[in-house]
Amino acid sequence: MTTLNPYLVFKDNCEEAFNFYKVVFGGVILFMGRYKDVPQADKKLFPLSADEKIMHASLQIAPNTVIMGCDSIETHQGLAPGIANNFYLYLSTVSQDEAYRIYNELSEGGRAIMPIGETFWSTHYGMLADRFGISWKITFDPDKKQ
Repeated sequence: MTTLNPYLVFKDNCEEAFNFYKVVFGGVILFMGRYKDVPQADKKLFPLSADEKIMHASLQIAPNTVIMGCDSIETHQGLAPGIANNFYLYLSTVSQDEAYRIYNELSEGGRAIMPIGETFWSTHYGMLADRFGISWKITFDPDKKQ
């Protein structure tokens, strides 16, 4: 089966973000590696200033859903971390309580775009940007199949 997983780029706080997401979503951090841990033969690919930054992180939050990410470094041409206005991570929850809990936890220190509540297209739907600048749409609708 083909899978599609988000890959998020952070400005020096990837580890903090993934530890936060682990608390919010549960799940398992599958990998958290720093540039300093790159094999010696490949060290030349990255600047020494990147040694303590996260090269790759992955957090499994559901059987087929893994959030991945890294810290931005100088050699990542065109990857600018921060608030993006051209995408949202869309999360469908298994319960109303879970939708509200996740929305509230992700909103803490972030910005509510649309408070979670009833809309004409969903019984529970909200939008926010978390404290790391990642945009989310949270939904629960017991009558709809995702």
